[in-house]
Amino acid sequence: MSNSYNILPCLINICLITGYCILFFGCGSKEKKRDSFLLKGNLKLSAREYQEAIRYYQEAIQADSGFAEAYNNLGITYYETGKFGQAIDNYTKAIQLKPGYTDAYFNRSNAYYDSKNYRKSIADLDTVRANFPDSAYVHFSYALTLSALHQYEEAISSLNRAIALDSTNDESFINRATMYYYLKDYKIAVNDLTRAVYLNEQAGDAYNVLGLIATEQNNYEEAATYFEKALDNSPYQPYFLNNRGFLYLQTGNYEKAREDINKSITLDPSNGYALRNKGIYYLKINEPVEAIRVLQAVLQQDENISDIYYYLGMAYAADKQPEKACNAWKTSAQRNEELGKKALQVHCAQ
Repeated sequence: MSNSYNILPCLINICLITGYCILFFGCGSKEKKRDSFLLKGNLKLSAREYQEAIRYYQEAIQADSGFAEAYNNLGITYYETGKFGQAIDNYTKAIQLKPGYTDAYFNRSNAYYDSKNYRKSIADLDTVRANFPDSAYVHFSYALTLSALHQYEEAISSLNRAIALDSTNDESFINRATMYYYLKDYKIAVNDLTRAVYLNEQAGDAYNVLGLIATEQNNYEEAATYFEKALDNSPYQPYFLNNRGFLYLQTGNYEKAREDINKSITLDPSNGYALRNKGIYYLKINEPVEAIRVLQAVLQQDENISDIYYYLGMAYAADKQPEKACNAWKTSAQRNEELGKKALQVHCAQ
């Protein structure tokens, strides 16, 4: 495909299924002391005063080293501050202290997801699903992780379950549409997106995917309208900016493309698709050496970016390196990418 693939919303940062933790104040002085520190930590966490929350949770653990809830909530605090490794360590300690602690499993799955350790995230979600088989949100989270593993049909099955349990969540329809988009079943994708917009007229992610489908079908004016709607609701959303930038690349408006793509990279420097599109920009303005540099950097970050080898081949060809171009297109074709297959067939001896 020839799009930018910035579609999926991130996992929602709701850390617990049932809330932080229910306080049952004990009769003993140790229980009262630890529970008091836990309550104070929860209040600070709710106020996003993270250092104070950490201090109180550590005080609760000092009062009772076997206090699983304090380790769990300490993990939440580290997660909220982007320290996923420390979050995982504390969730794991909570699980060791309290086997079957579903909240900690769910929280750890989120931390694994954001650490891009998707298989461990799935393993934790399997445990959660066994305990909460009727939770739409759990099935939704499971689908997002399956999508990250490129298991789109399995993700659809999980989203079908989520929608059956809760048909009012527009994000479930948007994500199921995304899976169908990856599978090139645009008609069903549009049906789901239409449903999502009906549920939430401000659903920027729905307009974003509609824009990508229109771009894929060369309906550029329609795509521009959808991206504008998406950006009306979220003007600084890096995925939306990047996708509109990619559209500008297709229509020859390279200066606007550069502006959108650079904004996207500034807002999210780890976005591999925006970096790939920056490489395409250099290719479009006849700077193949710079295009090669950027695209090779993207490959070091994530070789699974769609069509990256095709565009790298185009850059090599523009730089008069036909052997490297054909090798890149061959890799693209082996990944079952149509653009790479066509380039290999047209430009390289088989």
